[in-house]
Amino acid sequence: MIKKLNPRHLEKLLKNECNIKLYQEGLSEEGEPLEFISLENKKCRFIEKIKTVIDSDGKKVILLGKAILLGDIAPNLKKISGGEITIEAIKCEIYQASRPRNPDGSVYMTVLELM
Repeated sequence: MIKKLNPRHLEKLLKNECNIKLYQEGLSEEGEPLEFISLENKKCRFIEKIKTVIDSDGKKVILLGKAILLGDIAPNLKKISGGEITIEAIKCEIYQASRPRNPDGSVYMTVLELM
C-alpha cells in the first residue's frame, strides 16, 4: 500500500530563504520573458551539486544544484519552463522543474534544477 507523504517530514529540512521569479511561455514586445509569478521569502532546501549535462540543442550545461520547495509553487502554471531564483545572494536560472505527486494526485514538492 502506498501512503501519502507527510509534509511535516520535509518541513524540517527547509532552512534556506529564496526569492523566485517564474516565467510563462512566450516573449514580450521587447523580447523579454513574460513574468508569471514572483515569490518572496519562501523556505527551500538547497542542495549544491555541480553536474554537467548536454541539453536538447547539443549545448553543454553546468547545473549548480537543486532547490526543493514544499507544495506546488505555481498551481495555475501547467509547465514551469524558466525563471530565476536567488538563494543566499546566489542568483541562478531555472533549467528544469519537476512536481512529484502523491497517489491522490496532489503535488507534495517542487524541485527546481538550477544552472
